[in-house]
Amino acid sequence: MLKVGLTGGIGSGKSAVANYFAALGVPVIDADVISHELVKARTPAYDAIVEQFGCHVLRSDNEIDRGKLRDIIFSDESERTKLENILHPLIRLKINKEIAQAEGPYCLIVIPLMIETQQTDLVDQVVVVDAPIALQVKRTVQRDAVESEDVEAIIRAQIDGPTRRSVADFVIDNIGSLESLQVKVQKMHELFVNSKNELVEDELIEDNAPTSNDNTTNTQVISDMPLLNTAQHIAEETPCVGTAAEEAGIVYELPFNEKVRTFVRLESLFDEVEYKLQGKTVWDSRSTINSFMALLNVFNRPEIKSDLMKEMDRMNAVLSKYASIEGVNTGRLQDVLAELSQTAKKLKALEGQIGQNLKLNELIMSIRQRDSLPGGALGIDVPGYAHWLAQDIDVRNADIRSWLKEFDLVKSAVTLVLRLIRDSATDHNAVATKGVYQHVLDAGTLTQIVRVILPKGSSCFPEISGGRHRFTVRFLKPMGANRPVQVEQDIPFKIICCAL
Repeated sequence: MLKVGLTGGIGSGKSAVANYFAALGVPVIDADVISHELVKARTPAYDAIVEQFGCHVLRSDNEIDRGKLRDIIFSDESERTKLENILHPLIRLKINKEIAQAEGPYCLIVIPLMIETQQTDLVDQVVVVDAPIALQVKRTVQRDAVESEDVEAIIRAQIDGPTRRSVADFVIDNIGSLESLQVKVQKMHELFVNSKNELVEDELIEDNAPTSNDNTTNTQVISDMPLLNTAQHIAEETPCVGTAAEEAGIVYELPFNEKVRTFVRLESLFDEVEYKLQGKTVWDSRSTINSFMALLNVFNRPEIKSDLMKEMDRMNAVLSKYASIEGVNTGRLQDVLAELSQTAKKLKALEGQIGQNLKLNELIMSIRQRDSLPGGALGIDVPGYAHWLAQDIDVRNADIRSWLKEFDLVKSAVTLVLRLIRDSATDHNAVATKGVYQHVLDAGTLTQIVRVILPKGSSCFPEISGGRHRFTVRFLKPMGANRPVQVEQDIPFKIICCAL
């Protein structure tokens, strides 16, 4: 049976879409409904939640007050993680049971935070319902009788629309009437019924799938891999593909899974902090601290260390197959393999959670506590922060660099992994006919990043959306304060499909 996942931000219209699918006779499995059942009084999940969050999350009838619980988890990411650790294994188990009992050509699995919680592996196809933020806020305020500020806070805590669309196989833009939405669902239903055998991905390699040791496995053409086909030694000072691409034009990247997306986000924040450290004013230090706090928030995800080690082990296994292939720069290959092994070994030896020592720093924690509030951390609220900002710039920068040392090993690992991914392919010329380009991905190839390169000064920009089968690039023209529009002329550009 084809498993179709439905997700989207708050107020996007997921419920309306799910109801239209249900009216067509499609079995609908709703994670929210399952969650409601799991937290009823005196269930194991109920007891675990009360023990974790206290009796103040209960209503007068001793049922869990979902509003209070929602306020807690959306204001503190660590609290949200605790709730997810309680509920998600149970929800996942129940979803799998209902899938096994479902009948028909396909079933619909509704998971509001499917992408945030990395549960796309449960489904064959991902459908995202999307709408402008202003419309999301308006719908939720009218539906739930809540303040717009509360809705905006929830939206900020969720993955943004472009990120959600980039993971989708199909996108439903819910900006019109309910009648037009129903028509879109009908067309999608017909597609799933008629194409279900083509859309099931049993033969595709997943991120966590074991790598085969069979040397007959297809490998990339060496001429397309600057990582291995150049005469230079890995330690030599030569510009990487990413650097060359950025010099040639504007580079737009789409990571193809949440793991790589996290690596790219970390890379960007490390670079951002390093750049801001060059400033000399108090405002430069404040800006640096803001970026540092964003970095800490990313490290709330406990799986970063294990994801890096798994990715380096996978890369080591894949690259080892190239040792006996003609045309490979064996010296460079051996250096890459050694660097992967050594970095993974050091990371494995790292004890405890990354950045845990920073949680003992009173100044950092006081700033972080206030940073999540509107207006951020100010001297009137955190006098210790004001005192620190009054110190000499060399003192402030020395403190920040000492804090950053907590992440040195992770930074090296992220830099290595992303360098190898980006150096796994060269750019190719492409044309978007009337502003649209579609690309079918090779089955069995683990595409990790797609890079679109446009000349500097280009009047349009690409919107890249894709799934595990294919991706689409639409070129849009900015329209000031209005919604961008798709260009109608052919757009030449360069594209790189990084797959290692």
